[in-house]
Amino acid sequence: MSTTTDPSILGRQVELLYRNLRPGQVVALLNASLLSWVAASQLPRMVLGTWWLLAMLAAAWRISLAIRFSRRTTDQQHAQSTFWRRQALVGAAASGLVWAAGAILLMRFGDTTLQLFTALVMAGMVAGAVPILAADQRIFRAYAWPVGLAVLIGTIDSDPLHIAFSAMAVIYMVMLTRSADYFHDTLQDSLRLEHEKDGLVANLEHAREIAEQSNRAKTEFLANISHELRTPLNGVVGLGELLSHENLTPEQHELLVPLRHSADDLMRIISHLIELSALEAGHARPMPSPFPAGQTLIDTLLVSHRAAAEARGLALIKEIDPALPGVLVGDVERLRQIFTHLIGNAIKFTERGRVSVSARIHEHAATAIKVEFCIDDTGPGIPPEKLKLLSGLLVQADGSSVRRHGGIGVGLPIARKLIELLGGELQITSTAGVGSRFSFTLPFALVAVEQH
Repeated sequence: MSTTTDPSILGRQVELLYRNLRPGQVVALLNASLLSWVAASQLPRMVLGTWWLLAMLAAAWRISLAIRFSRRTTDQQHAQSTFWRRQALVGAAASGLVWAAGAILLMRFGDTTLQLFTALVMAGMVAGAVPILAADQRIFRAYAWPVGLAVLIGTIDSDPLHIAFSAMAVIYMVMLTRSADYFHDTLQDSLRLEHEKDGLVANLEHAREIAEQSNRAKTEFLANISHELRTPLNGVVGLGELLSHENLTPEQHELLVPLRHSADDLMRIISHLIELSALEAGHARPMPSPFPAGQTLIDTLLVSHRAAAEARGLALIKEIDPALPGVLVGDVERLRQIFTHLIGNAIKFTERGRVSVSARIHEHAATAIKVEFCIDDTGPGIPPEKLKLLSGLLVQADGSSVRRHGGIGVGLPIARKLIELLGGELQITSTAGVGSRFSFTLPFALVAVEQH
C-alpha cells in the first residue's frame, strides 16, 4: 500500500475523495435511520439512539469537511492537499468505527432477519465506498475493514448458516479489497498519465514559443542582412553601368560583361531573399485591381519565359479555358511573380520535353470566380520522400540539382507564400522520372460588366 508523493497527483486524489462525499453521507444518514427504525423493537432504545446519534455526528462532520473543502480554490486545495487528506482519513476511520459498532450491536443482539438485513446494508455501504474512497487505499481500508470485521464478528456462531455467512463475509471483503486496489491502481495510472500529458503540453507550448521566436529572429536577420547586402551592391551595379559608357578596350569590356552579369545575378538573389523575408514576416498585402484575363493574361505571363524555353529546346504550351472572363479583379503583379518563380523553376530543371501552363474555371458565382492554374513539366520529378519536405521555408528537393542549375532554392517557397497571400494553396504532385505538376486555385472578383 503506497501513498503518492507527487503534489499534483495527490491534489487530484484529494479532489476525488471529496467530490462525492456529501451525497455519500446523505445515504449514510438514511441507512442509519432505516436500521434504527427496523431494530427499534429488538434493541434498547437508549443504546440504539446513542449509536444513531454517533452516526449522525460522524456524517455531519464529514459533510462539513466537504463544504469547507469546496469553498477553497483549486490552488488552495492542492497547496493544502496533505492536510485535507489527513482530515479525510480521520473522517473515514471515525465513520468506519461507528458503523462497525452498529454492525456488532445489531447483529449480536438481533434476530436472524435483522442480522441478514444489517449485513446487506453494511455490504452496500462498503461497496458504495469504492468509487468514493478507493482513490486512497489507506482511507478506504480505514473505513471498510472495521465494518467488514464487525460483520464477521456479528455472524460468529456454531450453526451451518452462521458459519457459511462468516465464510461469505470473509470472501466478500477480500474480493472487495482487491477490487478497490485495482480501482486505485487504475486511477493512479490515469492521474499520472494526465499529469504527464499536462507536462508534455506545457513543454510543447514552450517549444512552440521558442520556435516562433527563432523563426521571427531568422526572418528579421534575413531581411536585415539582405538589405545590408543590397546597399553596397547597388554601388557595384551603378559603377558597372558607368564603366559601360566609358571608352574601354576590348579586353576591359570583356572583363566588365561578366562582372555586370554576376552583379545582376547577385542582386536578383538578394531581392528574392528580401521578398521571402517580407512574406514570412507578414508585411506583404494583396493589392487587387482590374486586369485583362484569358488569353491575354497567359500571354503576358509567358512572354518573358519563351526565350529561356527555346534556348533549352523546350516546348512552352498554354491551355486556356474559353469560358474564362475577359476581365478579373485581383493582384495581377503577385500572380506574375508566382508564375515567374514556378515557370522559371520548371524551365530550369526540365532538360527535354515541354512545360505546359493552363488556366480553367474551378468555381463560378455571381460576383466572384475561382480559377485553377497549373504548371506541368516533363522534368526529373521529385521522389515521394522529398515531396513531403517541400513545405519548409528553404527545403530543397535535390540540393545537387540546385547547385548544378544555379540559384539558392527560394523560388518555390516564395511562390507558396504568394499563393497563400492571395487565398490559395499550392498543390504538388510528382513522379520521379516523369515530371511534376504544380497547381493552385485563386479567388478573383468580377467587374460589373462581367456580372451582367
